Amino acid sequence: MDYKPKNREWVKNAAIIFLAVLLVLTFFSNTIMNRSLPEVATQNVTSGSITAKVRGTGTVTAIGNHVVKAEQTREIRAVMIKAGQTVEAGDILFILGEGESSEIEQAQETLRTLQVSYQRAAIGVPAVSYKAEEHEIERAREELKEAREALEAVKKKASREIPSAQLEEAEQELYEAKLATQAAKDEVDTRELELEDKKIERDAIKTMYNDKLNQAIDNRQWWQDMVADQQATVDALKKAKEEGSEDPDIDQKILEAETELAQDKLRLEEAVAREKALLDPASQIELTEAERAVQEADDKVRNAEDAYSDAQTAEAAAAAKVEAIQAVIDEIMGTETVSEEYKKAREAVIAAEDRLFTLENNLELKKISDAKSQSLSYLDLTDLGQQIERAKQKLAELSGGEENQILAKVSGTVQSVECTAGETKAKGDALATIEVPDMGYTLSFTVTNDQARRLKVGDTATVSNYYWGKQITATLESIRVDPKNPQTNKLLTFNVDGDVNVGAELTISVGQKSANYDLIVPNSAVRSDANGSFVLKIEAKSSPLGNRYIARRVNVEVLAEDDMNSAVTGDLSNWGDFVITTSNAPVKSGDMVRLADNG
Repeated sequence: MDYKPKNREWVKNAAIIFLAVLLVLTFFSNTIMNRSLPEVATQNVTSGSITAKVRGTGTVTAIGNHVVKAEQTREIRAVMIKAGQTVEAGDILFILGEGESSEIEQAQETLRTLQVSYQRAAIGVPAVSYKAEEHEIERAREELKEAREALEAVKKKASREIPSAQLEEAEQELYEAKLATQAAKDEVDTRELELEDKKIERDAIKTMYNDKLNQAIDNRQWWQDMVADQQATVDALKKAKEEGSEDPDIDQKILEAETELAQDKLRLEEAVAREKALLDPASQIELTEAERAVQEADDKVRNAEDAYSDAQTAEAAAAAKVEAIQAVIDEIMGTETVSEEYKKAREAVIAAEDRLFTLENNLELKKISDAKSQSLSYLDLTDLGQQIERAKQKLAELSGGEENQILAKVSGTVQSVECTAGETKAKGDALATIEVPDMGYTLSFTVTNDQARRLKVGDTATVSNYYWGKQITATLESIRVDPKNPQTNKLLTFNVDGDVNVGAELTISVGQKSANYDLIVPNSAVRSDANGSFVLKIEAKSSPLGNRYIARRVNVEVLAEDDMNSAVTGDLSNWGDFVITTSNAPVKSGDMVRLADNG
């Protein structure tokens, strides 16, 4: 039997082909799979510093405008300024025409009436003279002396000794007690007059304070009305713009109206502050002192009344003593031969004493009354004098000076002139508007809502594009909704100080100070969902066919951020960790990805 070897060549060839195909697939499997994975861009986690700054560029404008207004109804004879002109305080702006306004005529009539009233009050001040009363008192003293001498003569006729010395002593005590009583009564009258004067002074101070307070309240109300009217103007202009106004200057008018509104609000704040200052106890110290003076004067009146009561008691005791001694004398002098003569002499002494006391008392009362009348007259004269001075000042203000000129009260640039020569302007009408750089400068620009949340009013900003002149500083004054993009933007307004000019463009940087952080990633790497902020970190795994890259979620907390990077905390390292910044397809934690650099 012949042996035939088996034909296995085809098996060998098939095995070789299979191994070759397997080898090719092995070498190209990595590339094939990578082409199907999301491509991502990555950046390594670093450490360093972050300055959370917000930057923007704006144009410098002056904060305040001064509106020159007519203080009376007058004709404008000449206009000495034009728009764009620079003026200094004291420069002539307008020359007024001849002729008197109704306000001047009224002020002149008021001044004339007050002056006549002053003259009449001065003539009406009572003149005082007491020569007649003093002459009568002197005669009464002589009559009393004669009556006492006659009484002593009668006493000497008596056959028995009588207690005349005790009676004279008691009568002197009674006389002195009467004088003390009258002095106490005069003290009561004086203190009552002083109390009345203090009340008049208190009422005058209270009236002056109430006038100031009412004026402040009226001023505050006036500026409230001005703000409301100006706000209505702004709203009307904005509404016209929204409705498609064809006025080419509508934006400029809105800006001017808003500027005027801001100025009116500043004046309203000043008026409110003045009203609050007057309501503060520190502003009422003069009124409080006047009330205290009235209370002290009232206490003195009560003390004087107590002293008067004591004096009356002492007078009654002295009178009782005289009466007791007189009873003894009457008993001694009871003889029929002496009693009638003694009785008449005694009655004459009593009558003389009563007359002298009445005359002295009447004179003191007249002096008190005259002093009170003169004090009231002088108080009226003082008040009229103050009214006359105020009327003179008002007349001088209305007259506009000897040359009938309106002068600049501030320095600045004339923005607009609202009148022409020959035109008559009423009181309160605007004549011109002056831009006042001395009131400060402002600058505004818009930022996103996210940027605005990093800032607060009062933050200090720096100017990054101004390298000449004195240092410039800027302070964040307000953060408001951007009227052009109310949903997404905020309008930042800064007060600018330093060597700047209106119209200059400045770039402002504002925000937190620079700080060092261990973990810093690009802003594009930070993502967020319902569970908070996170990043996708790249994890590399080795395989026989090469490295595989997997995205893993790492929860983080954002500590600070600027326009480019964010400082975070989390399970990251700045020694080789990479985070995904962008991808060409959605990526979630656990997904395999391919690196853009690995293609």
